[in-house]
Amino acid sequence: MFALLLLGVCAEMPLFDGTGPVCPIAAQSIECRCTECMEWDAPVESTTGVVNWYDIERTNPDGSFGIVGGTWRTDWLEDDFPMTLPPATHWCFARDSSMPVEGALYGYRVRACNTVGCSSYDTVVEYRTAPYAIDSFRPPVQGN
Repeated sequence: MFALLLLGVCAEMPLFDGTGPVCPIAAQSIECRCTECMEWDAPVESTTGVVNWYDIERTNPDGSFGIVGGTWRTDWLEDDFPMTLPPATHWCFARDSSMPVEGALYGYRVRACNTVGCSSYDTVVEYRTAPYAIDSFRPPVQGN
């Protein structure tokens, strides 16, 4: 017996986590074949120093890129001791600042930044938007 996936319908509810297997390039353009989130390796430092935030960009209909979100470093005092939480290295596509179009294929890329400047962008990964990723529900993601 096998499961049949219908166009525009996903077999399972979104997990909004990155614990699944790495999504192969061939599957990135197929709806419902990859997780609804992406993760990237955190550099210890960018070329300009400690990473304070990550910019997340997505392709626009004309092929250009535009920022759709980011993750930021958190600083606070606890018992008069400075504490720091580095920026998250995890992004769920449903959190994009401009809602994606269902079934559209988008390219995403990330760069590390601080007050001095930003690194170059990472390699583009693709994601075909699943139906649930265009809902107004935006799940909380730790570190954002």
